Amino acid sequence: MAMNKLERIEKDIEKTKDKIAALQKQLRELEAAKTEQENLQIVQLVRGLNMTPQEFAAFVRGGALQAPPAPQPEFEQEGNADEE
Repeated sequence: MAMNKLERIEKDIEKTKDKIAALQKQLRELEAAKTEQENLQIVQLVRGLNMTPQEFAAFVRGGALQAPPAPQPEFEQEGNADEE
């Protein structure tokens, strides 16, 4: 009886490993499809700029894709020790 239970557990382990392998394969395929869609969106955005490859290269090299520096807040100084 104990051997029968052990065999059942071993079969369950094997089935679980098979399911995990199938899900990992599915995950890799989904991640590849996601990357492909992201790449297509990037290509569409770049093509939408209506630039030649040379213009686009200059655009990227020129730092046009960098965010402008954030404005620095100006703080009023409360009373100065020299003013008293």
